[in-house]
Amino acid sequence: NADHHTSFESVKECIDAGFDMVIIDGAKLNFDENVKITKECVEYARSVTKETGRDILVEAEFGYIGSGSDIKEKIPEGAGILTNPEEAKKFVELTGIDMFAPSVGSIHGLIKSGKPHIDASLVKKIKEEVGIPLVLHGGSGLRDEDFTNAINAGMSVVHINSELRFAYEQAVGKFIKENPQEITPAKILKGAVDAIEQIVEARLKLFNNIK
Repeated sequence: NADHHTSFESVKECIDAGFDMVIIDGAKLNFDENVKITKECVEYARSVTKETGRDILVEAEFGYIGSGSDIKEKIPEGAGILTNPEEAKKFVELTGIDMFAPSVGSIHGLIKSGKPHIDASLVKKIKEEVGIPLVLHGGSGLRDEDFTNAINAGMSVVHINSELRFAYEQAVGKFIKENPQEITPAKILKGAVDAIEQIVEARLKLFNNIK
């Protein structure tokens, strides 16, 4: 999965390198510009599939949820522009993408105040309009019920990143502080790997309703 690319050239490079899924992120562009670059990526992916037989999925974003896997004091200005279901349908029809990442309330990164909230009714409306798998970006820091409500409403894929990075950073920092003389990478990183595994397991159980 070649995540978050903002140019056709970058997407093409990833496809040529062998990636079987690419994400073109034109969320900061206006509708027409987003459609243009996304369609270009889809057409190239289809041409490679026709020539080589490789299955290549193309995902695109429409609606802006901010950027950066970092810790933010509050929801950044300009982020959280929700996706209009009718425009989403038009976008998917014009581009021919395989997967669609709408803006439905989540924000990239971890937010200290003003936690984002998923509009599950909007997810349902968009799913009904576009008819292809939906992808939730900016999942880190959301409430459990936001995830489950979004999944029940039609969300097929969930992206988690910032909270994994935060757990990694915290575990490594704790180990180094408690063991200042240790320089063996495998020992330093063990706690970070364990912390990430715990989060991934918990999220997978939540997303798949496993008790």
